[in-house]
Amino acid sequence: MNAPNNSRPRPRSTGSRWPKRIAILSDYVRLPYANGATFATQFLYRELTARGHEVTVIGPRDPDAKPEDLPERHICLPSVPLHNHPGVYIPLPLEGILREKRDWDFDVVLGQTATELMELGLWLRATRGIPLVAVNTVHLPSVYPVVMPESLHDSKAAHWLFQKSFLKLADSTSASAYNGCDGLVVLSNGLKDYWEERGVTTPIHVIPRCVEPKIFDTAPGPDPFPRGFRKGARLLVVCRHTREKAVERLLEIFARYIAPANPDATLTLLGDGPDHDLFRHTAEALGVREKTHFPGEFPLGALPTWYHHADLFTYTSLSETYGQVVSEALWSGLPVVAFADGMGVSQQVEHDLTGLLVEPGPDAEMADWRFARAAVSLLRNPRRRQTLAANAAARAHDRSAPHKMLERFLEAFEAARAHRDANPPEMRSPRLATAFHGGRWLAINSIVYGLGHLRPPAVVNRHGRRQPAWNDLPEVPAARPNAHARLG
Repeated sequence: MNAPNNSRPRPRSTGSRWPKRIAILSDYVRLPYANGATFATQFLYRELTARGHEVTVIGPRDPDAKPEDLPERHICLPSVPLHNHPGVYIPLPLEGILREKRDWDFDVVLGQTATELMELGLWLRATRGIPLVAVNTVHLPSVYPVVMPESLHDSKAAHWLFQKSFLKLADSTSASAYNGCDGLVVLSNGLKDYWEERGVTTPIHVIPRCVEPKIFDTAPGPDPFPRGFRKGARLLVVCRHTREKAVERLLEIFARYIAPANPDATLTLLGDGPDHDLFRHTAEALGVREKTHFPGEFPLGALPTWYHHADLFTYTSLSETYGQVVSEALWSGLPVVAFADGMGVSQQVEHDLTGLLVEPGPDAEMADWRFARAAVSLLRNPRRRQTLAANAAARAHDRSAPHKMLERFLEAFEAARAHRDANPPEMRSPRLATAFHGGRWLAINSIVYGLGHLRPPAVVNRHGRRQPAWNDLPEVPAARPNAHARLG
């Protein structure tokens, strides 16, 4: 990376419209498959732009991106593909990107990224004095099993090695980066505690994600479930099909406990990912292939129909920084049975009010039985499901209202400006700052690039269903009557 000629901080725009110029660091400029963090970034881009802010999205160059896939204001950085995840690109500090004639005079930078792209924000703070707010979008202890090759997945020694090397490095690098920022946004109180325990001292803001009313308050479409999946016994889970989401555990719970207790019960697993075929084979091996449905990934706009025609949302993942699908299900009036993760899911599901939370241990087999008992009890009690559904929608509409989330981000930006003023950057020479941040950026992302070769390329979004671009949300149709309630 090379510094622009003017490396001294310029006065920021002030007044009621501050910040006028906002940069968002994003891992995607085109969304090849469902991703909650990028959906949240798209929402921020649209809403902030609608309020008169000039928002620029900065991310890795995607050679498959078409002009209509890109936001109006964008900067694409040189990138290399992540081998095991087609459609994902890793940005690198190459080709003298900072020498190009672009307007880098932002008022604030929001780093909504899980890669070393955050180093660009740190570089801008160090050389230009631009306040930087980071967003934690990944639960690090859940990442390393995803990159492990299948042959090592059952090796205790391999897990120990990854935890002592990859996880330790990722934790320390992230904590160091966050402490170089002017604010850190996390999505739950549990993650606030997590990062404070790892030495993060920069101000931490807990800001839940919102649900997009233009999508989730629309009238549902026709019943999408298979004809033989009886209403009143439909379990639904929506997630990326990777090992970190504990889908195999859910399938085992369903096969061992739920299906025998309720012969009409069915499980629909919406989504796609590298372990999609593994999960299908698991369902077959467990003898529940006829009771499970794997329809693949669907566009975000199709999800309200699935939520509306389901009876219970079941979630066994313990890796959620937030769990956007849980928020969407609750907003849609679908009760949730989930394991208490102490993070995003526990932040959203209120036990016995909007759903049921089950402790995931310490005895895993007993926890699985308790999870199944909770699900079966709700399937047998439509009236209780209806009460939970009404509560779920009402509470989610209050907690996840878009205007509340947006105001909290603007407050975090103001707090970041005050933090920057109280803790001005040391203003290293541009050459020294470039060497430090560019070197760390290149080193860490080179490791990520190498780890991407440990597993074969995944098949993601195999049906090619297009996710929304930055500006193509549908117009708001008439909302369905009584949006805060649903029939059991």
